[in-house]
Amino acid sequence: MGFFNSLLKQAPAVTCMLPDSHAVIRQMVAVLGFEVAASKESWARLVPAINAAVEYFDAQIAAIPGPFDIAAAQYTHHPLVHALFPTRQEIAHGIGRSRDVKQPLAFLAGAEQKEVFALMGARRKPDSQQASADQGFHDHTLRTLAANEPAARQGLRTAAMTRVVTAFGEHVQKLRKPGSLPREAWNIENRKDFPVADGEKGKPVLADDELQPDKLLQGLVAWLQRPSEHFQVHAGEKAAAGSQDAVHQIDLLPQLLVCDRRHWVVCLVRFPTDEGVAAVQNETRQHRYILI
Repeated sequence: MGFFNSLLKQAPAVTCMLPDSHAVIRQMVAVLGFEVAASKESWARLVPAINAAVEYFDAQIAAIPGPFDIAAAQYTHHPLVHALFPTRQEIAHGIGRSRDVKQPLAFLAGAEQKEVFALMGARRKPDSQQASADQGFHDHTLRTLAANEPAARQGLRTAAMTRVVTAFGEHVQKLRKPGSLPREAWNIENRKDFPVADGEKGKPVLADDELQPDKLLQGLVAWLQRPSEHFQVHAGEKAAAGSQDAVHQIDLLPQLLVCDRRHWVVCLVRFPTDEGVAAVQNETRQHRYILI
C-alpha cells in the first residue's frame, strides 16, 4: 500500500476523498501510466476533479433509501419486503444467485459479522406498465456487500468512480487501435458538443502524437468532471404522492441509471449473515449482476 498512500499525498493542498481500498487509484495508474500518475503536477489537476466527482456520487447514493431488513422472518410481517419479493424463496434466490456476493459474504462470515448490508437492485416484471407495488419484481440482485451501511454506500461510490476511469481507458483504447482517425472522430473527452473547425475536418490525427501524457491527463479530468453521464439515481415516479404506508413506499424507490441497459429499482438492504451463507450454498451458480 506504500505506493498508493504516497500518491494520495502528492497534492497536499487538496483533501483527497478517494476510498480507502485504493481501487480507483490502481485503475488510474493502469490508464495513465506510472510516470503520469506519480507526478505532483498530475495530482494537482486530478484531485479537484476527483473530489467533485466523489461529492456528486455521495449525494446521489445518499438518495438511495434503506437499509430495509429482508430477513426471511420479515417476509410476512413487513409489507415492504412482501411487496419487493414475489415469494419468500426469492429472498434467498436474490442473495444466492448474485455474482458479487460469494467472496465478500465469505469474508464477512469469517469475520463473524452477524449482519450484512448491501445494495439491492430489482426489475419490474415485463408486463408492468406502471410503477405499482402490486405489479411485482424479479431478478433481485445484490452488490457492494459490507459489514455496515456506510461501508456499503462507500463500496457503491468506489464502483462508480472506478467505472468512470475504466470507461475512459476503454475509450482511449478505441482511439488508439486504428492508429489514425479524422479530426472530427478524435474526441478524447467524449463530449457531445465537441467543436471541430471546418478546416480541420477530414484531417488525420495520429494516435501516437495525440495520446501523450498531458492529453491523457486532460481527457481523464474531463471525464471526472461529468460523473452524471455514468451514474444517476432518479426518484421514484410517485415520489410526489408522499404516501407513508409501507407497501406503497415501494413506489418511491428510485431507479439507478448506469451503463447497464437494464432498469434497476434500488434500495439498501440488510440480512443475517447465516441466511446469506445458506442461500449461496443452495445455488449451483451465481449469474445475476448489476453492471455499474
